[in-house]
Amino acid sequence: MQVTYKLSNCELTVDGPDAKAVFDELAGAMEVFGHSHCGACDSTRIGLVSRDYEGNTYRECKCMDCGCVLGLGQRKDGKLFPKRKDKTGGWMPNNGWAKYGNRDNDAADPFMEKH
Repeated sequence: MQVTYKLSNCELTVDGPDAKAVFDELAGAMEVFGHSHCGACDSTRIGLVSRDYEGNTYRECKCMDCGCVLGLGQRKDGKLFPKRKDKTGGWMPNNGWAKYGNRDNDAADPFMEKH
């Protein structure tokens, strides 16, 4: 079974053996690719970034106007999810969209500046 689903900013096509499997795949894809605007400045100019640093791959949605990012985490099964909570488990402002602070310091939270 194949389903194509149109979002405001893209079109997703997923395959699966049945409706349940297709639903689960589509829900996961929408959670990662369904961001139509920045949570900090409301811009619709959203890009995808994938970068490697010290053997790890970091994936994020990035606002091309204000520079805020929505980091993506990876579950044990390899599927991605948007990071919306801080290291203490509290909800981040702007639905998880934030600017990186100074990466050279030893702060516990890399999102030093938040809108």
